[in-house]
Amino acid sequence: MAALLGLCCHLAGCETPHSEAGPLPLDAYVKEKLGLSSYKSASTDLNDDGSAETILYATDPRWCGSGGCTLFIVAHERDSFRLVSKTTVTHLPVRLLDSATKGWRDLSVVVSGGGLMEAQNVKLAFDGASYPSNPTMPPASRMKEASGNILIP
Repeated sequence: MAALLGLCCHLAGCETPHSEAGPLPLDAYVKEKLGLSSYKSASTDLNDDGSAETILYATDPRWCGSGGCTLFIVAHERDSFRLVSKTTVTHLPVRLLDSATKGWRDLSVVVSGGGLMEAQNVKLAFDGASYPSNPTMPPASRMKEASGNILIP
């Protein structure tokens, strides 16, 4: 009966409440813990541990401004999630670079607006704890040209 009720609710477009007994699904974690209602995402193994991390690009107006939107990296750990980093003022595309720093793959985003005269591709390198929080300042570094595989166009 619960499965039928869940199916009817899904087809009607309503939300089903989360059971406290089980792990929080990614969509619920993103909504409840990060406060994101809309985003674009991709999953890839950034740290070669055999488990894919999720890259979330906010499209929710609460997470966007004149300089761009916020990029979140979330790791799946056992039956929960952990916020690895939050990088503000980013623009698409998000690229996966061939290089790695401190065991995590480097990423690239575009920065523009918010006082910058022209759009720039920047490299986001992992510092052992997170990716840079602001890609317009060191340790993020400007790239001469865009390279890498596009994760989120």
